[in-house]
Amino acid sequence: MMDFREQLLALKTAISFGRKNQLREAFCSLLKWLGASKGGIYRWKGDKWELLFASEELSHDFTVNATEFKSPIERCESSVGEDEGWWLARIPLDSNSPSHLFAASFPESLQEPDENALQIAVELITNWLMAQEREQPLEHLARSFRVATLGELAAGIAHEINNPLQVVMGNAELILDTEELSERAKEKLTDILEAANQIREIAYAITHFADARRTEEKELLDFNKVVQEATQLVSYSLVREGVKVELELSPVLPFWGRRGDLEEIIVQLVRNAGEAIAESEKGSRVIVHTEMRDQWVRLEIEDDGPGVPNELRDRIFDPFVTTKAAKGGTGLGLAIVQNIVTAHNGRIWLEDSSFGGAKFVVELPSWQITQPHHEAPNEEGE
Repeated sequence: MMDFREQLLALKTAISFGRKNQLREAFCSLLKWLGASKGGIYRWKGDKWELLFASEELSHDFTVNATEFKSPIERCESSVGEDEGWWLARIPLDSNSPSHLFAASFPESLQEPDENALQIAVELITNWLMAQEREQPLEHLARSFRVATLGELAAGIAHEINNPLQVVMGNAELILDTEELSERAKEKLTDILEAANQIREIAYAITHFADARRTEEKELLDFNKVVQEATQLVSYSLVREGVKVELELSPVLPFWGRRGDLEEIIVQLVRNAGEAIAESEKGSRVIVHTEMRDQWVRLEIEDDGPGVPNELRDRIFDPFVTTKAAKGGTGLGLAIVQNIVTAHNGRIWLEDSSFGGAKFVVELPSWQITQPHHEAPNEEGE
């Protein structure tokens, strides 16, 4: 039995997760606050209740029609003969045709759960589900617009660069084969070819970036390869600012997700670190590190820059929080990154870097070899 402080902490944790749209984590904390042993959220689909997410694997099939409830919250007998009682609640509580069902199992030793606490829990879940449903159409529209415009723009730029570049490189190679050239002229032509080749690599990276942005489908990704290519794309602009981007890639398991989303995480975090260094004129390094932690693919991006001000640390992932407002910063970059990470059932947080700057840590669930290629890991609610 939890004491009052533990109960309060569980409720605060649930509310914190709910605000971040991490509904499964929020629900698990609510169950802990209620004293429930397990539970799940179901949604009405067709002619039955379909499990949306749960605290653990559940084998219960609630055949009850919510319209038959005598009250918004009712006890239900277990369908598998457990020594625990199940309590069901409509979502929303006051609806005669609820869209969701709140189910929680309590040990018999508890006798009856606190119905007021149950009502509070259901109201919180209702608000979070409604907020999620409001955000999804807008998020999908924004993603579609971003994919189309950025993809077309990037592909067009790369195409326009490649055509004249082939002429430059071809003619330079022809002239370089001429025997009458002086050594100084050959050196200059070699410099031109090296620079042109670098431009070609940038154009290729932009084209690859655009192709990835055009697909909305999740796929099995070589995590380190995507990290390497995305880092290369953003590092070109940082080199001019005197910022060096270093890669430390350890072997990791494959990752199931959207390539464009993963690239956006990397580009945003690396660019933020590099811009902080350039603007503060403190530091010169951004280190991108990958490794496995249990079944998590871990990405760390740290720098030796100024770090994150103390007054912003607790709000760093909130929308419109920025240190670059005077220079046109919107403060949406890290909020977008957090949403992408959460959508892939991952987690992200801020730490202090051992180099004196900031370190952002991203952990994403790895793809397991027992899963078919079309099946994403731990995708509750999709």
